[in-house]
Amino acid sequence: MNMGIEPFLVATSVHLICAQRLIRRICKECTEPVDVPVQTLIEEGYSPEEAKTIQIQKGKGCGVCNNTGYKGRCGLYEVMEVDDEIRELVLVGASAVELKKKAIERGMITLRRSGLIKVAAGITTLEEVARETIH
Repeated sequence: MNMGIEPFLVATSVHLICAQRLIRRICKECTEPVDVPVQTLIEEGYSPEEAKTIQIQKGKGCGVCNNTGYKGRCGLYEVMEVDDEIRELVLVGASAVELKKKAIERGMITLRRSGLIKVAAGITTLEEVARETIH
């Protein structure tokens, strides 16, 4: 719409919007648990309940990963389905912030949340997620 395309054309033509980022994976050969304060986890985006139960991992560095602690990459994804409610917001000229808020209400997982899920699963680190996503 910023390029002059009519809102009704966007609303009827777009069915899905996807954002993606690549982040580094923790090396499986040298992964080890790290103590992270609960308050830090909450500040990064975890709920207080999640923050109390999550065990954060980090690679200490080894010959396999050239002492980086990382080996390989994985993706973070944010997928917004353009359903009837989102389509209506587009037609009335809603801002990007309003669209994102509604999409989250409708179940969209943000890039940050996608990253936090991967941190909790021991796939990547908080540093990688913070580097590639906004809070």
